[in-house]
Amino acid sequence: MNMSFRANRYFIVIFILSILLLFFACSAPPTQPASPDEPAAPSETITTPSDNSSKTQYGSTGLPARVDVVYFHRPQRCATCLCFEERIRYVVGAYFQEELNSGQMTFGVYDIGDSKNNATVKKYGAIASQLFINVVKDGTDNIKDIQDIWSWSCRTDKPGFDRQVKNLIEQSLTSEE
Repeated sequence: MNMSFRANRYFIVIFILSILLLFFACSAPPTQPASPDEPAAPSETITTPSDNSSKTQYGSTGLPARVDVVYFHRPQRCATCLCFEERIRYVVGAYFQEELNSGQMTFGVYDIGDSKNNATVKKYGAIASQLFINVVKDGTDNIKDIQDIWSWSCRTDKPGFDRQVKNLIEQSLTSEE
């Protein structure tokens, strides 16, 4: 058999396998479960804003009336996207329970492929796995798309990722802008 024919066939097989691998990459299961030392994060949305929750006591102090932490994901998800949700849930549940309980903060996780989330997806302009922080002040949404989460090494540096998310939320809660 001709050597170049074998090389071409080998290249084609590798190419097809690479394409299939990329195609199915976002349906991969998470690589590691949460550590047993961490508090269990709820499996569903922790809390969502009510229509009048932006009129809480926080608005009159110059601080945000409410901070909405919103994570969107696609129906098929890769290990990194699953890590994002796991770690964001952990940080919110471990460090901001008081703010959630008081209504000063809300947290939601939404599948952008689920039609029941269409209004929320449209409001935030979500198109993929994304974290948004919405600082609601004087009844006005101030939505920030947090693109930096892609550089925070969620899968290889979970404590560092957690610190970044925690700091971002703390800054949003204390922002007087």
